[in-house]
Amino acid sequence: MGTIVSPRGVQAFVLALAWATAAWSRSPDDGVATSAPTTVETSDIDPSEEGPGQSLESFFRDVMAASLVGPLRPDRWRPLGLDTFFSEGWNEAYAPVPDMGESGAPRQTWIDSADGAFYRLFVISFGYARGLPGNTDAYNGSYFMFTPISRRFEIGWFLPFVESSPNLTARNPRRYATGVGDLTIAPRFLLAEDKHYTITTNLYARLPIGGVANGNGAATLSPDLEFWANPFGRWVFRGAAGVTVPTNETRAKSAFLDLAPWSGFNASPSSFSSFDGRFAVGRHLTPADARLFPNLVISLAANLHSQISGVGHADYFTLAPGFRFGIGNDWYFLGGLEVPLVGPVPFQTQTIFQLIKNF
Repeated sequence: MGTIVSPRGVQAFVLALAWATAAWSRSPDDGVATSAPTTVETSDIDPSEEGPGQSLESFFRDVMAASLVGPLRPDRWRPLGLDTFFSEGWNEAYAPVPDMGESGAPRQTWIDSADGAFYRLFVISFGYARGLPGNTDAYNGSYFMFTPISRRFEIGWFLPFVESSPNLTARNPRRYATGVGDLTIAPRFLLAEDKHYTITTNLYARLPIGGVANGNGAATLSPDLEFWANPFGRWVFRGAAGVTVPTNETRAKSAFLDLAPWSGFNASPSSFSSFDGRFAVGRHLTPADARLFPNLVISLAANLHSQISGVGHADYFTLAPGFRFGIGNDWYFLGGLEVPLVGPVPFQTQTIFQLIKNF
């Protein structure tokens, strides 16, 4: 049985959306630049002529709709700076960074790494963890989606649609609990972006729609700061630093969640108070037009969740080598092996496979 969604988690999410909506609908008197272009190919009205004081109807039609389902227009992309965070980009439709060919690397997702950049894509993920306490196994299937609203704002959705692990509420460790996991919704804000770097700030709100029996039912807030950097060649570095704060933690629930295996989505928020640090490095080996394994990337990701407060919890540190390559029609195949190095080790290894579709 799922538990009731935490009002505090929902309230934080609603406030973030309200703040973003207010920024989009600012009038010219607020000091917002009026020269920012908007990428609309199919509209009869050029939003750049309306300025940031455009109506909500115009925003939803010309910016939000173009960002979510309109044709991608990398030719409309331009750098955005931190100094113009409150004045530029909010009324511009999402535009991907142009492919820089051999002079740089494209922005793409990897296994078990922080994103640090904006996307418009969805992910189907499967993980299989071996060697849980009691010599048992666990598996999870998840669906992720990144939905840009404008150049400055997008929302990430992370739903483990099935998680199966030893039942934490049963005495027999061989008895399994299978069900949906906790939903995480992440408002994401683009602070600055150039051809060789992106910086974002994010708020991951974990909502307890899953049950304690399979290690879910936790409500947490996880703000962080993320980056993506391509300083030279086709090498990419990405990472994040943040904290996780539980909003529905109780002593009884903590006793169960202490036993839960670590088997969530990419950089899943912990169920306890923690400092969350992530870092990954990768190399793009083949170009997008390669006959075999286009856009092939090899990567190594490190994830740390270190306890801040509470009793009975532990630190988790894992390494995950991985790969990614295109399989045609904007589909990509990813694979990786997550290995915990600091314990108590929740499992021996977790194999992760993903299918990604850019849309």
